[in-house]
Amino acid sequence: MNDRKTIILKAWNSDSSRIEETGETISTYQVAKSMTLKNFAAVLDDFLNLGGKDFREGKLVGLQMRTTHRTLQRLVICFAFGLIAGLSEQERTDPRNETAIQTAKKIVKMIEDGELPLGLYI
Repeated sequence: MNDRKTIILKAWNSDSSRIEETGETISTYQVAKSMTLKNFAAVLDDFLNLGGKDFREGKLVGLQMRTTHRTLQRLVICFAFGLIAGLSEQERTDPRNETAIQTAKKIVKMIEDGELPLGLYI
């Protein structure tokens, strides 16, 4: 397995009071094939929460995705816009997410108005 596609599992070690590698590995393909959309949302929630990942980390992921198949690159964009569209449909906000949800609503309107075309699935 290639390092980019191998996940080294980690767990809390109560003896050392640290998160440490367990010695187990799993391939990204195994994880992806096994996950539901609900699982993916939960993994994304946990991933973002561990260290407060934001635009910078998203950009780094985007940079990694430049080498993937061109059709998959289009799917990444569509999927990201789908995430934004789903989040935009909430009615309640607070100061932590208010601006982001307003921005998401603007993006959805741009997609609906044809200002942000997604292209065809080829």
